[in-house]
Amino acid sequence: MAEIQWPREIWAAQSDPDDANGRHVFSVHATIPRFEGDSERDCAFHRYVDGDIVDSADRYRREMLTALRARAEAAEAECDRLRAEVDQLREGARRYRWLRSRDLETIHTGGVFAGKTPENIALNLEDLDRAIDFASHHEDRSDG
Repeated sequence: MAEIQWPREIWAAQSDPDDANGRHVFSVHATIPRFEGDSERDCAFHRYVDGDIVDSADRYRREMLTALRARAEAAEAECDRLRAEVDQLREGARRYRWLRSRDLETIHTGGVFAGKTPENIALNLEDLDRAIDFASHHEDRSDG
């Protein structure tokens, strides 16, 4: 008795999406309607490999799940990285707000303050903002 040669791929489609019995059309070839109004083949065919529809579908679902898990893990890692970056930015902003709000008399009473040389003046509030913006803009132009 000759060995059965299973096809390497099978195309399957549900001929009628409203069919309560779940009947399918199977073919060893990519199937298209043979004529206008061919209701048996006028549907979306799906390719199943190795002739074993259940195993192929299960393998496809497992591969898709693995790929989705990898994407979710990458997205979670990116969220963690962004959270850490936001925390660093918040800490920098907190430090700047504290420095910006220092009393101008700090230069005479001691402590941490922002100042400008050679004028030897303490800066705070909008004056400090403007001095930083001017200096950073000037440095950016001289670097380029």
